[in-house]
Amino acid sequence: MPINIFELIDNPSTSMPLIPIRDSNAISGSQFVTKNMGVNRIIRQQNILYEILNGNMPDFLRKFKAITVATNKHNITYLVMPDFLCIGSDSDYVRMPMNPYTAQKIADTFDCFMPTRKMVNDIWKASINKLSPLPWGPPYDSSMMSMDRVGIHNRRIQAQLAGKDSAQLTSGHKKDVVLTNRLSPGNPKKRVAIYGWIQANGQPIQGLNPVDHEDSYEDYSHGIRMIANDVLVDGNLMGITDVFSSKELSSLVSDEGILTFTKY
Repeated sequence: MPINIFELIDNPSTSMPLIPIRDSNAISGSQFVTKNMGVNRIIRQQNILYEILNGNMPDFLRKFKAITVATNKHNITYLVMPDFLCIGSDSDYVRMPMNPYTAQKIADTFDCFMPTRKMVNDIWKASINKLSPLPWGPPYDSSMMSMDRVGIHNRRIQAQLAGKDSAQLTSGHKKDVVLTNRLSPGNPKKRVAIYGWIQANGQPIQGLNPVDHEDSYEDYSHGIRMIANDVLVDGNLMGITDVFSSKELSSLVSDEGILTFTKY
């Protein structure tokens, strides 16, 4: 079913059509964390993929938010998941870090893309809920990838959301996995690029980093934000890849010029 971006923008209560409805018997976010304690990371990625592709995510994540960005000559409106990918229900959900290949399979299935650094900044500016980054600190070891840390960090984020509407656009609390030309084809080293943890002053703790982590890496600080493929440019429907590849339009979504790396 193709996305009707006009309907989604005009009626923000409309859900993204390619994301399945959550089964009422699906496990909660906290149950998923408990079941995956100590599970091999490869198996854990498979479990994450299964739950999300089967629609086990909060309902509010299906209601994407419209972001409008303008340059001197053009404007773009694109649709953004209000928070990072989570597993669970509206009342019990956990933001789920994952490696970029798991994230890419989800993006492809839902007809979505991951953001660029510029898009992360623009999403933060538009966010109603600007949360504080919550770095864990040492030890910087394998425990950073543990489900225990994922669950605890998620509870700390939820404490910041107390009294706020979690369905509103929310940023600042995770580092995004991003697209960047510094991962262009031909680079012999396979890596994942991260950026974010934007502070109240608009400055990120994590600058663009496409070099420190191999492509299988994920830890508690990472988040996956989905961007719908269909966008409006100057009021006309386009695919975001056409914007990425346009010399004239790419500056709407990229601070690196034409984007040559668009998928992991």
